[in-house]
Amino acid sequence: MLARRILRGLMLAMALALLVALLPSLALAERHGAQGGPELQAVGHVTISGDPLAIHVAVDTSIQVFYAGQSAGQVYSPGYTEADSGGFAWFAPVVLGPNFAGHDLSAANIVIPWLPGTQVKSGTGTTADPWWLQTNIPGPAGLTVTQWVRYIDGEDCFRVSYIISNQSAEPNHIIFFEAADLYVGGENKGLGYYDAATGAVGAWNQAGTFLEYLVPVTELGLPPASHYQEAGYQTIWNAISTGPHTPGPGFNDTIRATPYHDSACGLQWNLTFPGVQPPGNFVELALDWCFLEVQEPPPPEFVPEPGSVMLLAGGLMGLAGYAGLRIRKR
Repeated sequence: MLARRILRGLMLAMALALLVALLPSLALAERHGAQGGPELQAVGHVTISGDPLAIHVAVDTSIQVFYAGQSAGQVYSPGYTEADSGGFAWFAPVVLGPNFAGHDLSAANIVIPWLPGTQVKSGTGTTADPWWLQTNIPGPAGLTVTQWVRYIDGEDCFRVSYIISNQSAEPNHIIFFEAADLYVGGENKGLGYYDAATGAVGAWNQAGTFLEYLVPVTELGLPPASHYQEAGYQTIWNAISTGPHTPGPGFNDTIRATPYHDSACGLQWNLTFPGVQPPGNFVELALDWCFLEVQEPPPPEFVPEPGSVMLLAGGLMGLAGYAGLRIRKR
């Protein structure tokens, strides 16, 4: 009888110890619908250690950013260097993208992961010699993706470029996305932001003092984004795909300005490959990923009076000084 009681006590103690060990991961899963765990193997990444940005770029195109020494990253999951962001492609019957199942923690939808890439880092971070991080990713059926991340120390933006090559001699179409589950200024929620003048999309924190956004780069003839969207994180992932072989509807050119929500955003490019023999059958696209910290909330939105000329501007450009405008409170 005594031995049985001792055995029962030991089993109870082991069960309690296991429960205590699992509590942190259970709490994270409840808070954000997280999947994954410590048993999953990390995909690996290289870091650009700058100021104010420290940029962690994984071999699967996913990116985590730490801003101005903040302990939390600007992408979910904020405590990890491999995060819910990256490049995606609708190619033939599949959806290709980051290896979220290989991250320590993820709340993104599962897609067909890019094959493991190789990474090369160069530069010193100066204006004359920026940091460059090249990630070469082999794809299926002759599709290759090269991601370039460029950062100049001291700047609040870094550039993400993709060169997408299709070795087919026939004309082809590929839908490509860059998307991120935002963790705006240390907050897991945000208020949607869009600037029609630049195509920038992202989110403010609740106080309106910190902005995180993606803006397509169109200089040097690079293609503008075809669509954009900001919404709850699950809406963004579902717009890209609901399964490895199930593309979503794509982005719908909207943002969710209210209420305060678990924000994510992305850009979409509808790419046409000309169908010529390599090496000419490729497309290049680029975006800037930016952060803006302000001491005061953004100014009230200006709305032109009926009959006046409409002036477009975003949260980064003021319209003070123009006549014929009235203030509309948020």
